Amino acid sequence: MVTKTGPRKILVADDATVGRAVFEKLLTALGYAPVFARDGRDAINLFIEMPDIAAILMDVRMPGLNGIKATHEIRYSGGPRGMSVPIIGITAADGPEVRRECLATGMNEVLVKPLDPRALVEALRRLVH
Repeated sequence: MVTKTGPRKILVADDATVGRAVFEKLLTALGYAPVFARDGRDAINLFIEMPDIAAILMDVRMPGLNGIKATHEIRYSGGPRGMSVPIIGITAADGPEVRRECLATGMNEVLVKPLDPRALVEALRRLVH
């Protein structure tokens, strides 16, 4: 999605090189500018440094600071911007407990790997304005 200032930035937090490559290809094709973090701490730092992040794709299970803890920190320490940025959880663990945990910590949506590109497109369409 392109605005007057250029493509909207989507922060992707994923420790897997292959995952980052898939997101780069997909998001670029959709007109977004992906920005990558390798773990939750890196995602928090980039979110703080880049005020024009339109949404975050957050891998739930990462080494170091995982996606659940990073989402909690962004939501509750990031001020109004942290409370309003759309966060989409990405997980390989499909199940109601994982989904409940993600939503309870403040994620807006949870998508399961392997990622269905249509589900990502729909989530971004609903959440990114």
